[in-house]
Amino acid sequence: MGFFEDLFRKRRDAFMGPADRDWRALVPQDVNRVPEGEIGRKRAVRSKLPTILAVGFFVVLVGVLWLAVDGSVPTAGGFSYKTEGYLSKDFVKKVIDNGPEGFARDVRSIKADLEADNQVVTADVRRRGDGTLDISLRERLAIAKIASLSAKGAMQVRLVASDGQSFAGAGYPEQVVRNLPEITDSRTTGSDDKMLIDGIEIAAPFLLAVRTTYPNLYKQWSAVSLRDCFGAQEDSPGSNLRVAVRPGTQPMDRPAVVEIIFSTANWRNELALLSRINVDEMLRRPGTTAQAYVLKMSIQNRTNATSPIPEPRLVPLTSR
Repeated sequence: MGFFEDLFRKRRDAFMGPADRDWRALVPQDVNRVPEGEIGRKRAVRSKLPTILAVGFFVVLVGVLWLAVDGSVPTAGGFSYKTEGYLSKDFVKKVIDNGPEGFARDVRSIKADLEADNQVVTADVRRRGDGTLDISLRERLAIAKIASLSAKGAMQVRLVASDGQSFAGAGYPEQVVRNLPEITDSRTTGSDDKMLIDGIEIAAPFLLAVRTTYPNLYKQWSAVSLRDCFGAQEDSPGSNLRVAVRPGTQPMDRPAVVEIIFSTANWRNELALLSRINVDEMLRRPGTTAQAYVLKMSIQNRTNATSPIPEPRLVPLTSR
């Protein structure tokens, strides 16, 4: 009978109801389980790769759109600029535009072209991530001026730096140039940026020391003669630096000092001595009857030959 009951018994449908169809409810599912083994882990990573790529693409797209619409971001081709001197942004832009590539030029090429000008000591050129240039210049400090012939034969005024180099002085205010002492009685070779000044290796450190240490003296000086600073005279005992004093920088009720003479060998000590003596008092002493005097700081008392003593002396100006 058991055989016939099994044969004629109503068969259950494989999916008779929700309980039968929801077979997952009968088996615990661990949806967050990480497959064990290296192969399983690689499979899990590959399964997440499309999602990661989609998120990355979306982030990049948003960034590109933000850069495109944000007006505060400088456009490629601009530059920021700073300097310790007087060169303008127009000078820098002209140098950049000098090459066919313009702002797209290699920064080393731009740096080399900027430093090719004698007025520039060093140029720091960097390119930012947005394509703009960041440029910083260190310029030569002018301590004097000199009149010379240009390569085309025209007379020009060039500025002289503390290292003896001359430069055009682009951007310098007229008043600043006017107040610089002039190099006179000079002997030069070459022209423009290649001009060499004989004796400037002595005069330049002298003028730099006066400008930085004794600025009040420096403001009163109109010219420095180099006639004793080159050739055989340079090493002679009587080699001097002759400084002309600006008219109108001294009191009108006493004689004026029109020239100060320093020795090329001992000018540092003589400058220090000049800052300590009272020249005004010396010029008001009885007996100073001349209208103008030359102050000779280079004179020394050689009574003791082994240790000469500086002995500044006022000498009446005579016609030359």
